[in-house]
Amino acid sequence: MEESLFVAAANVVSCLVCFLNYEELDEVAAWNDHRIRASHNPRAPNGRPSMLYSVPHLYGGQNFGQAVDQTKIDMCLEQCSFKDYPCDVDFYHICTDLMAEHNLTMSNDIFKITDLYLNL
Repeated sequence: MEESLFVAAANVVSCLVCFLNYEELDEVAAWNDHRIRASHNPRAPNGRPSMLYSVPHLYGGQNFGQAVDQTKIDMCLEQCSFKDYPCDVDFYHICTDLMAEHNLTMSNDIFKITDLYLNL
């Protein structure tokens, strides 16, 4: 019995994790918009992290990025298998049925997703 509860909980988590990633992406966007102040260390760059990454030559840095041929990217995409559902198909349908039955909705808000997880 405990094992089946653990599997069910793991399936709920895997279904909801993709929505939690949006919250993390918002945090990354906020982090990249802040400004790093100048310091006494001449080797420490200052400015916005996204700009330091995008145009390092403007800040005395180097771009160490490597160009990748589009055919290699396409080949990788062909070899990947993308899921239609974020978890087990049957479990996904059970969760969506429960959500419809109890008027529960999906959200991008981390706290609402947590409440949804607890309700399911």
